[in-house]
Amino acid sequence: MSISQEPKRRKGKVNKAQTYNGRRRADRARRAQRRARTEQRRIERRQFKFRVKVVRFYRQVRPQVSEKRAIELTLARWQPTQPWHFPLCASSIRQWQRMAEREGFAALKPKSKRPHTIHYQVPEVVVGVIFTLRRLFGWGGHRIAAELKERQIGQVSGRTVYKVFDRLGLPVKIYALQGRSDGIAYRRYEKDRPNAQWHIDLKHTTLSDGTKVYICILIDDYSRYALAAIAGTSATTEWVAQVARETIRRCGRPDEVVSDNGREFVSVWENVLTKFGQLLAEEGIEHLKCAPYYPQGNGKAEAFIKTLDHEWLTGRTFDTLEELQAALDRYLTYYNNYRLHSALGWQTPASRYTGRAIAIRGLAGIPGIEPMAADPHWGASYCDSPIEIMPFTAQQARVPVLWTEPSVAAIA
Repeated sequence: MSISQEPKRRKGKVNKAQTYNGRRRADRARRAQRRARTEQRRIERRQFKFRVKVVRFYRQVRPQVSEKRAIELTLARWQPTQPWHFPLCASSIRQWQRMAEREGFAALKPKSKRPHTIHYQVPEVVVGVIFTLRRLFGWGGHRIAAELKERQIGQVSGRTVYKVFDRLGLPVKIYALQGRSDGIAYRRYEKDRPNAQWHIDLKHTTLSDGTKVYICILIDDYSRYALAAIAGTSATTEWVAQVARETIRRCGRPDEVVSDNGREFVSVWENVLTKFGQLLAEEGIEHLKCAPYYPQGNGKAEAFIKTLDHEWLTGRTFDTLEELQAALDRYLTYYNNYRLHSALGWQTPASRYTGRAIAIRGLAGIPGIEPMAADPHWGASYCDSPIEIMPFTAQQARVPVLWTEPSVAAIA
C-alpha cells in the first residue's frame, strides 16, 4: 500500500503538562550527566594519586630486595581493602614504573578515551555568529536558526544551536515555568489585512540624568509593523493625539485602534472624549478598549515593547531626547525590515505589511555588529534598502504600495 493509500490517522494530543514534564525530564538527565562527569574526574584524580603512591613505595623497597620481592611487598602493601580501592597486579606496577622513569609522574595520569581531535559539524564561523547574536540580543536557538537560514549564513536546527550554547557555556533557561491562567481560556486572533487594526500603548524610560521619558508605540495587528515609536517628555492626551494624527497621515486610516484605559486614551468621565478619542471620532475610527487589569487584550503592543526593551533599551543610556529618538528610529528600521518575526512564520513585518520580500544576506542590517558585517571573514553581507510605507486607501488596503519618504521626526 502506497503512502497516499494509507488510512489517515490523527496525531495524538499533547497537553501543556506533557510538554513541561518532558523538558523537566531532559533537564534532570542533563544534570545527571554533569554529576557523572564530575564524579568521573574525582575518580581519575584518586587513581592518579594511587599510582604515584604505588610507584614511590616500589622505588623505596627496590634497592633493598630483588625485583620480584619488591613486587610482592608492593602488592601486599596496596591490596584493596575497601570497595573504592583500585585493583593492582604485578604487570601494572612494572608498567607504571617504566612510564614514570621515561616521562615522570605526570605520565601516570589516566588517559582520556576521547579522540584527540573533535570535528564539529557546525563551522567555526557559524559558531561565532551564533555566539554574537546570543550575547547581543539574547535570542533563542530557533530564532537564531531561522535568521541563519534566511541570511544564507548556515543551515542548522534550533536544537543544534542550543547544543552550541551548551558547548560555549552560555546560560540557557531549560524550561518555562507554568504560567497562571486564572481559569481564562486565552484566544489569539489576527486581522486579515494591513490597517484593519492598530494597537497603541506607552512605555516609560529615563535619560541618563533621571528625566522620565515616554515612548508612544503604534503597531499594525496583521503584520506587526511598528508604525511609530516616538519619544516625549509628557504623556498627555494632546501629545498622543498628535503622534496618532501624524501616523495616520503617513500610513493611512485604520478601521480600529486598540488601547488600554490609560488617561491619555480614555477620560475618567462618562460620555467625554479625550483629545485622542476626539481624533478617532473625527477620522471615523472605532476605539476598542481593553478590560481593566487585562493587558493581554493589547498583547501585540505589549510584546513589541518587551522586545524593544530586551533587545535595544536595556543596557543603553541616552543623554538627550533627540539621542533616544535617533536610536528608536534606527531600531524600527531594523525591526520592520530585517528582523524575522516568529508569529509571522519567520517573515519580516515590512514584507507582510507591503507584500514585498526583502533580499538579505549575511550580517547586513543588524545594528551593533557593523564591523562584523563589513569583515569578509564572516561572509558576504548585503541587503535591500529599507521599505517605507505610504498611506493606504480603501481600494489599496489589500494591495499595498511603496513610499520613500524619510521616517517621521521626533515629536516632543
